[in-house]
Order: sequence, then structure tokens, then C-alpha cells
Amino acid sequence: MQEDNPITPKPIRYSLGEPSERVIILQDDELYITHEYLYQTATPTRFYQYEKDTFCFVIKGSIYLKQNDKETALKEQQGVWLGARELNIATLLSPSTEICLIQFKKSHSNNAAIPLQKVSSGTVESVVGRNHTQSWPLWQGQLGRISLELYPPHYTEPLYYQKEATQYLLPLNGKVLISDKKTKMEECDALGKVFFKKVARAIANQSTTSVIALSITTSQRSSKGRVLILKRP
Repeated sequence: MQEDNPITPKPIRYSLGEPSERVIILQDDELYITHEYLYQTATPTRFYQYEKDTFCFVIKGSIYLKQNDKETALKEQQGVWLGARELNIATLLSPSTEICLIQFKKSHSNNAAIPLQKVSSGTVESVVGRNHTQSWPLWQGQLGRISLELYPPHYTEPLYYQKEATQYLLPLNGKVLISDKKTKMEECDALGKVFFKKVARAIANQSTTSVIALSITTSQRSSKGRVLILKRP
């Protein structure tokens, strides 16, 4: 494993009419991730039109989306694809709403994505993973994967790294603890955490209730992308 750990860039904040704001979490050759904190008093309606397909995920609150003759309402932990070059109108249905917008930068259009088709843990089948973890794949394609991950109570995973993939992890309820080979467990930031390829991490949930997190991972060219780090005796 490489010893050089890329430093996660500091979030960049833009005003959308106070107190509403946009926070750019990551912007590189593979992923573009932003959060938007929206308030009815400042931005009751917003317009979205992108050159690339964009996945819109509601972290908190609720919104009503309209694109041509299609429309849908999104609640917490639900998401849809906003079609490339299409004008999307978003109206807030709650006093405040927080959304996450995701683009896989290497593609303009995602043929597998159906605009405004709502996805959530209630619309896709879960997959049981290691040590009673659960995963709901909201979307999976050649460029990456968007999923909801459940970590059961008192869960601790071994230290590992991804050979080629970048991952973004955002806790949606409760506390997610993270450590690497050099530091003790620390609580994941409210804006989430970016793990670049070959960066060690171990995730834990030390509470008595399950924790759910949004996970965004770029593609892995090898089926053996996850590499465990063995502790020295």
C-alpha cells in the first residue's frame, strides 16, 4: 500500500441567498459531490440543469421535483436521477431541506438511469454483508455505486483499503467512527468523509442501535479491490 495519503480538500461554501448555501465536498476527475442547505424563506424553488446526469439524494426534509411531464416527491433517504441537460424544478416541501448532488464525471449520460424514478431502501432489495451489515444499492453502473449501508450495533470492521476506488461516506443517523492505521477512532464529520484509493480505514458503530450511511464509490477494475491490512504481531 502506498504511504502517501491524499489530503481531503476543505469544503468550498457558496451562498444561495442566506441562510441557504451550497457546499462542494469533492471535485476531481471522477466524482463531484455537493451538499445544499435550502430554506423555504430564502429559496422556496430552485432550478437544476446539468451537462451530466446528476443523482439527487435527500438527506433531510422533503422536496417536490418536476421535469417536463414527470414529477415526484422525495422524502429523507430517497433519491432520483436528474437527466442531463433537462430543466428540473425543485420546490421545498419542508421549512428546511438538505440534499446531496452526485456526478460521476467520466460520463455525460447514464443510460441505466431513469430520470425521476425514485429509489430508496424501500424500492430495492438489500444485500447482507459481513458481520450482519446490510446494503441497499440505490444505483450501480460502470462508473461506480451509490448505496445505503447499515452498520449494526457494536460493529467494528478490520482495517482495509481500496486498491483503485474512491469512496465517500456520509452518516445519516447516529455516529459512525473511523480510524486509520495511525489514529484512534474519531467521529465522522457531519459533511462526511472522502477516502481516496489506497487510504486505510476501519469503520465502527459502538452504539446500541444500527447506523445508516450513504456510500458513494467509484468503479473498481478488479474484483479484488478491497485489501485487508494485517496487523503486525
